[in-house]
Amino acid sequence: MFIEGEDPKLLDSVNKVKELWGGRDFKVEFTKSPKELVRSWKEKGGKVVHLTMYGINISSISRELIEGLDNLLIIVGAEKVEGWYYKEADYNVAIGNQPHSEVAALAIFLDRVYKGEEINVLFEDSKLLVIPQEAGKKVIRVDRR
Repeated sequence: MFIEGEDPKLLDSVNKVKELWGGRDFKVEFTKSPKELVRSWKEKGGKVVHLTMYGINISSISRELIEGLDNLLIIVGAEKVEGWYYKEADYNVAIGNQPHSEVAALAIFLDRVYKGEEINVLFEDSKLLVIPQEAGKKVIRVDRR
């Protein structure tokens, strides 16, 4: 994950989540130049997907297109995204054409890409596991020695 600017507290928070819940391959990198990141990504053959309420509705994008996307840089902007990103993106994709949560947009997009299978992922390096149940919470600590 690339984040514009720098936020050491965010990095600490992500590292704590990884420590308990796994996902050692997940990394956060801060960038001072997101436009250069986009340019570099495209130069290396990657595709850029910009999630925006102004894009083509995700339901209009063919399954073949979503499944065929590889080496993706997914841009999730907040309010007032510069027009440059709309022009540089290979795909401007909307989850809906009304204001919505950026986190929700990313979750729905990834759910489509992974066909719902991401909810079944268990990281081998996790220390905690949630045991699904109808009521209450059950979390167990896993000893992976």
